[in-house]
Amino acid sequence: MTATCRDQGATRSSTTSDSCLTGTKPAFCTFHYNNRTSSSVMPLTRRHFIGTAASAAALACQCVEAQEEHALFWRIEVPDGGRGVAFGYTRVAAAVVPEVVKDGVRLMEGAKRVVLDMNNTRFPAMKIDPNLPSLWPKLDPARAEQVRSILTSMHVPPAQLENLPGFFIASLLYAEGQANPVPSVGGVIVDQAKALGRPMTVLLEASDVEHLRKPVDFARINQSVDPTTIEFLLDARRRVGPIGAYCERLYRERKSEELERFAKSMSDHGVPESQTYLDAEAAREMMLARLPTALRSTQSDDLAFCLLPIGILSGPKSILTALRDQGAHTTPLA
Repeated sequence: MTATCRDQGATRSSTTSDSCLTGTKPAFCTFHYNNRTSSSVMPLTRRHFIGTAASAAALACQCVEAQEEHALFWRIEVPDGGRGVAFGYTRVAAAVVPEVVKDGVRLMEGAKRVVLDMNNTRFPAMKIDPNLPSLWPKLDPARAEQVRSILTSMHVPPAQLENLPGFFIASLLYAEGQANPVPSVGGVIVDQAKALGRPMTVLLEASDVEHLRKPVDFARINQSVDPTTIEFLLDARRRVGPIGAYCERLYRERKSEELERFAKSMSDHGVPESQTYLDAEAAREMMLARLPTALRSTQSDDLAFCLLPIGILSGPKSILTALRDQGAHTTPLA
């Protein structure tokens, strides 16, 4: 069994899991179910878990202040003088959110340098047990038929349907309706920054990422998905439509807090929002500790544009909340 997923932060196609630090939505995934008598692998790259504050005048743009729950961009000023704009990216196609891309490129062009969460990193391939049990026998026949119909509409080959384990089924339902995120919103902005020759620094070096990497127990993840998980997903689909498309819509409408709450409700009900290949909490703490230094400059006009996963820029455990606790001033931008 292999899963091919596109990276949220690069314009090229890559393989990844499906979340940011506290993932807010599923990846665009195409599942290939191979011979169940042999082991399969999932190659991983860069943003498997993942993917400031200038004034409006200093950025040479007119930025409208937004409510905290309706923002993807934040102006940040830390006590020691560091300034810039933080952008919360997620795994979404640039074509789906053209206005977000437009604002991101504009704000990046008004900055002198770019700060990234981490560079693309090639992880060793990870094996997925081909003998994970199928969920179908546990589902009520009517629900099973409904799920089969949805997955068939997503072009999952009928021959593969009968052997799908629970976490694959849940992940597919979570991703329904999501556009292929290549090129992604973050990737387009980063590519433009490279074209302009903006200096780039990263908060997590390759050695940090290797230290934070942890094994993933797919069998345990699969055990967490049961008929009640599928029923929850189907109920959510009845309320909001295809879930992947709904998550995209929330992001397009810049409803960052609502997107975070929706993702949390998924996780609370056993939906595997992402296989977290890195220690997310430790990574958050490292980025929080390093961001003020990355923003600091002796030049008054040396502003930074930071790309960080939306999952760590919204919600009660956000980096923004922690920075405010440390005396920083943050302002959401529309």
